Amino acid sequence: MKLENQVCSLELAKQLKELGVKQESLFWWWNDGIYHYTLLDGVEIEDAISAFTVAELGEMLPNDFISGTDSWGHYCCWSESNVIIVDDVFNADTEANARAKMLIYLLENNLLNRGNK
Repeated sequence: MKLENQVCSLELAKQLKELGVKQESLFWWWNDGIYHYTLLDGVEIEDAISAFTVAELGEMLPNDFISGTDSWGHYCCWSESNVIIVDDVFNADTEANARAKMLIYLLENNLLNRGNK
């Protein structure tokens, strides 16, 4: 599996940074001067943006979230007693992006305390 499929997209990473998510990640999106973004392994560079992994995003999400893959692709959503709460389902092309979308929604709507770790 490509590394790009295991981290959130640059667009979602930028949104997370703008929402104040601490920029601590194993991987980084960085503009190398030719407007091409690359992943940097464990190197901190000024103006780099954290490319959060599936695991890192999972640590930031509340305890009662679930994620996985179905016929529509990857998803992340709320679960109460193993029942999916349909109003809060976030679909994406990768599990990292689905998790990032959910985290963005929670931060934008001040809902992070809902079952938060």
